[in-house]
Amino acid sequence: MRPLLALLCLLCFPYPPVLHASDAAAPARTPWQMALGFEYNEAAENFDRLQAVSPADARIAIARAATLLVRQPRTADNIRTARSLLEAVAMRSATFAGASVDETVLAAYLAARIDQDHLEPPRLAMARAAYETILRDHPGHRLAGQAAVQLSLLDAWGEPRLSPAGAIARITARLPGAAPHPEAARELYFILARLEWEGCRNAHAAVAHLQAGRAIGYESPFRNAEVDLMIANLARGVNDKTTAIAHYRAFLEGKRRDIRASTVRRYLAELEQEEHLREAVGIVMP
Repeated sequence: MRPLLALLCLLCFPYPPVLHASDAAAPARTPWQMALGFEYNEAAENFDRLQAVSPADARIAIARAATLLVRQPRTADNIRTARSLLEAVAMRSATFAGASVDETVLAAYLAARIDQDHLEPPRLAMARAAYETILRDHPGHRLAGQAAVQLSLLDAWGEPRLSPAGAIARITARLPGAAPHPEAARELYFILARLEWEGCRNAHAAVAHLQAGRAIGYESPFRNAEVDLMIANLARGVNDKTTAIAHYRAFLEGKRRDIRASTVRRYLAELEQEEHLREAVGIVMP
C-alpha cells in the first residue's frame, strides 16, 4: 500500500473546523488529523459519516477515497469505491458539479494512481491517458509535475516497454515543461540518469543528469549526500577525477558518520594524490 496517496490528498486541503467535541476541555480531532497521524481506519470511519452528511462535498469525497486505499483490511471493494468516488469528482458528475479545478485535478491524479498501483492487473493505459490529460489541460497545476513523473516512470519501466533510447527521448522532451515544477524536474533527471546507466551504460550522460538533479536538490541533506555518492562513484569509474573529488567531499560533509565514510575517504585520498601527481608532472614538464 502507499500511504503517500492518502497524505497527498489530505495535505492538499486545509483542515476543516472541528465539527464536534467529545470533551469540552479537549476538542475532538478532525478525520484529517487522524489520517495525518496514520490512524487510517478511524479516519475512514469519520469520513464515511461526513460524506453521508455532505454527499456533494468534493473535498470530503476525495479524502474518504484516499483513506479507503489504506484502510485495513485492504479489500477490492474499498479500492473500487475509492476509484468510483474519485472518478465522479474528476468528471464533475451531477453530485459534484460544483467541484473546483484543484479538486477535479487531484481526483483525476489519484484515480490514475489507483489504476497504476492498486489494481491487479494494473490499467496502465488508463493511467497514462489521465496523466496526459492533466499535462495537456493543466500544465501549470502543481500536480502536472507529478503527472509528468508518473508518465516518465511508465515510459521507462511500464508496459509496453520502450527501448532505453525511446524512453530517454520521450522524457527529455518533457523537461522544458517540468521547469515550473522543480521537484518533478529533479525526478525526471534521476530517471534519465538511471536509464542512461542501466540501459545504455553511458556513465557520462548519467553523471550529467544526476548533477542536474542534484543542483535542484532535496530538502534533506542526507538524500543529497546519497546523490553525491552516486555521482562520485560513476565519475570515478570513468576517470573524471575532478567531479568524483567534488562529490566525495560533498558526501562526507553530509554524512561524516556514515558506515561508508571510511571507504569514501580512502577513495578521496587516492584521487587527490593522483591529482597532485598530475599537477606536479604538469609543472615539471614543459
